[in-house]
Amino acid sequence: MKSLVFALPLFLLPAAAAWADDLGLPTRMALDEDPPREPQQDLELERQRPDDTSSLTPMEFVFRHSQLEAGVMYTDFDNSLGLKSHLGFYVRWGVEVVPHLTVHATYRFNTFGTAPGDDIRVQALLIGASYHVPLMRDFAFVGGVAVGPSWWDSSLAHSEAAFMFSAEAGLTARLYELLRLKAGVVLDGVSTDFRGASGISANVSYLVGLEIGL
Repeated sequence: MKSLVFALPLFLLPAAAAWADDLGLPTRMALDEDPPREPQQDLELERQRPDDTSSLTPMEFVFRHSQLEAGVMYTDFDNSLGLKSHLGFYVRWGVEVVPHLTVHATYRFNTFGTAPGDDIRVQALLIGASYHVPLMRDFAFVGGVAVGPSWWDSSLAHSEAAFMFSAEAGLTARLYELLRLKAGVVLDGVSTDFRGASGISANVSYLVGLEIGL
């Protein structure tokens, strides 16, 4: 009787195999899977553009490779300006012209009060470029420069327009396929006579933002 019990699976195996084949189920283990890629191979894949840019019109190229960034900037103003540190905002639009190199336009806005009745507003419109250096699959270093006009307005003192130079360094972390978190440091140099300042004023900002795009 025991030998019949042990022999029963041998009779059932052909029937089970035929049933699995009818349902399209796998009947054996697959060992021929693709080998795992090295991290460097992942970076090389990220450097390749997903389309043939030579076949795109200028409008299609701009649309496909546009990037939008927005966030907050906490600025520590130069002592010569007599302004307290304050939180401002920025928005940036750019186009990746070649892999990892983006040209962009940035608008900044910061408003606050330093004394009763003295409302300060600082704005800037900067044109520049930045370069992303992949560090790992989801992390990258970004460095950039920009130049443009800035406007310094006060309700009690005279307003000034000044030329601004900006240098930026930061890190990005991919949250989703087209969404990245960014944190960085910005150094601005500006020549203005606002509130009695003279020479070049150096302002340091710390930013946190989100990047949307390739």
